[in-house]
This record gives sequence, C-alpha cells and structure tokens, in this order.
Amino acid sequence: MRGKLELREFKLSALLDVTRAINSKSSENELLEHYCKALQTHLGIGRLVLYSMDLGRSFWRLLIANGVSGEVPDNQPIEFFNKLNSGGISLAGVDGLNNHSFDIVIPVYKNDTVIAFVLAGDKEEDVPGMSPVVKHLNYIQTLTNILVVALRNRELVEENLRQAGVRKELELAGEMQAMLLPKVWPEDSKIDVSGYYQPHQQIGGDYYDCFLAGLDQVVMCMADVSGKGVGAAILMSNFQANVRAIFNSGSRSLIEKVKELNTRVMASAQGEKFITFFVAVYDKKSNSLEYVNCGHNPPLWLDDQGNSCLLELGAVGLGMFKELPTIVSGNVEVLSGSTLICYTDGLVEQENEKSEEFGMTRLEEIVRKGKDMTIDAMHSTMVKSLKDFRGSTPPLDDTALLSCRFR
Repeated sequence: MRGKLELREFKLSALLDVTRAINSKSSENELLEHYCKALQTHLGIGRLVLYSMDLGRSFWRLLIANGVSGEVPDNQPIEFFNKLNSGGISLAGVDGLNNHSFDIVIPVYKNDTVIAFVLAGDKEEDVPGMSPVVKHLNYIQTLTNILVVALRNRELVEENLRQAGVRKELELAGEMQAMLLPKVWPEDSKIDVSGYYQPHQQIGGDYYDCFLAGLDQVVMCMADVSGKGVGAAILMSNFQANVRAIFNSGSRSLIEKVKELNTRVMASAQGEKFITFFVAVYDKKSNSLEYVNCGHNPPLWLDDQGNSCLLELGAVGLGMFKELPTIVSGNVEVLSGSTLICYTDGLVEQENEKSEEFGMTRLEEIVRKGKDMTIDAMHSTMVKSLKDFRGSTPPLDDTALLSCRFR
C-alpha cells in the first residue's frame, strides 16, 4: 500500500514539475528531460521514441529516441504512421522503426487530430510481473499529451509572431512602394498624363514615373522588378532614385543614361534580380519622343491620325548583364492627339475562364474609343473592361498603367 501511495505521489509530482517547466517557459530540451526522467528513470520505461507532427503537416519530427539501439530518423514522411493509427492505443508488438520493436504505440490528440505518436517498450531484459509500459499506460498518455500540446502551442505562438512580422514587413514594403508612385504630375499644357496601379498582393514589383527634366523635356517611364517582397521594393526604391538623378544631370544621350542605369542595377542586385524598363523622353521643342525599351511590354503608340505601333526598340532587361549586349533607341513624331499607353503584363496577359488573354486588340480598341476621354476616364474604362473580362478568374499579376495624350 505504501509503495502505491509513493508511486501516486511521484506521478503527481512529475506532472506538476512538467507543468511548472511549461509555465516557466523552459526550453524544449529541458521539458523533454523532465518527461524522460519521469518515464524512464522513475517508472522503468525501457525504450521511448516520440514523434510530433510539424505545423505544416508535411512530416513527423523526432523529439525523443532513448533506450533504442541503432539510428532513428530525425524525420518521417507523413504517411509513415498511417498503418499504426488504428484510432487508439495499439498494444500489439509493432515493428516500428528500422526493426526496433515496441510494445505499445500511443497516438496523442489535439482537437480530434493526431499530433504525435509515442512508441514505448520495456527494457530488453525480461521484466518480472506486469510490464511497466502496460502498468503505466494511462499515465504515459496523460503526461505525453500535456507535453506535446504545450510544445505545439508554443510553436503556434512563435509561428503567429513570425507571420505577424512578415505581415508588418509587407505592410512597410507596400508603404514604401506607394511612396515611389507620383502623387502629382508635371503641370504642362502640352500633356495630359495619369497613372493607375493595382498590386496583385500586398506588395508588387511595378513602378512608373513622369517628371520634368529641364525646361523642355518630360521623362516618362515604367518598370517591373523581378520577384516580390521587401527585397524587390528596396531595389525599386533605389532604382527610382537613380532614374531621377541620372535624367536630371548632364547632357548625355538617352542610350548612355540607360547604360548607366544598367550599371547601377547590376551593382545593387548583383545579378540576383533584374528590371524590365521602358523610358521615353518627350522634347517639346522638336515635338519628338525618343525611347528605349529594356525587355518591357512594348507600349502602344497612336499617332494623330490613329495609326498604331508598338514601341519595341531597346535592349534586354536591366541587371541581366554587366554590360548591355546591344542597345538602340527609337523615335516617333509627336503631334496633337497622339497617345502613349504604357502597361504591365498584368493587363494584357490576364486570362478569363476560357484561358483567353485580354490582349493588345482589346486594349487598342478601348484607346481608340476613348480618344475624346480624359486619360483618367480611359484608365477607368480599361480597369472595368479587365475586371469584366476575367470574371471569376483571379488576377494574374500586378496591373499598372501610365498613359499620356499630347495636345
């Protein structure tokens, strides 16, 4: 009788120790030591292996492997325990891991979902009387449940904190990106310019700008950085600053300025990212538009007579090569009524339920019908047409527009 009371007191004390360790935020290793000491040192459990399901439910992670000879894998595939999970405790001798034989397999539940498995066995030598594993079965299950649920809750808290950090990071990146987009446009009687941007996710990789360079030139550009997230936002922020600095300094040619941009992108991104880029310089004195297209979706140009073409001449994307292999510029004459439409792939490559692309034909039709609209009104028509076209199909990518009508 005395022995039973002492055993009962020990079990309660061990449960209390584990609970205190959990509440005191002891490390995972310290909690596992408390657990092993209670079961193996004091209750005589010979062999003990504990696997826990990872949060992504993609594999089982080894927490404990004590009293077994040979290697026990750190991870097991998700289907490994399927044959052992018969809905409850398994008492039959199970050939569990690499020919390690266990007397019992105990599933550990949380909200009716198995989150861990205990594989336990007596010591290799014969044990007189009742097996310690069988004798202390309920206690093993209770202690394991307390331990594993606590560890899992801790993981969930850490994961929630990590995700909160990621959300904050994306929020800051989104704010950074929004700051890149112009809030006001150059005041000039010869142009009607406007932009539109809708990121696919919280942070996108598109950028556009329009600014005066001296008294007689207007620079219009659109870019799309490869990749998303904070890294892309920082690269784009740096790129915007370089664009403004280069185009507001010196009298170098457009091609030389684009080459300098490529050098700076290469220095910043180290070849890990690249930027597709379209830039056009409108000279009000000569009524001409010189442009370079670096791997970007070719903008649509409609002249004063309604003739259309795509502005494709240029080079490869910036940051792909240390030096641009080839680069050329294009020129178009600017007369009153001419229109420039810059866009990203999220517009023309968007598909509908039939896997059809929105395409250039639809875009050009909207531009022709909107020749008497303001640029803002035309953009609104484009966005509505795009939404109606894709229907229930989710957005493909970020959608950006920068358009200018010349007066």
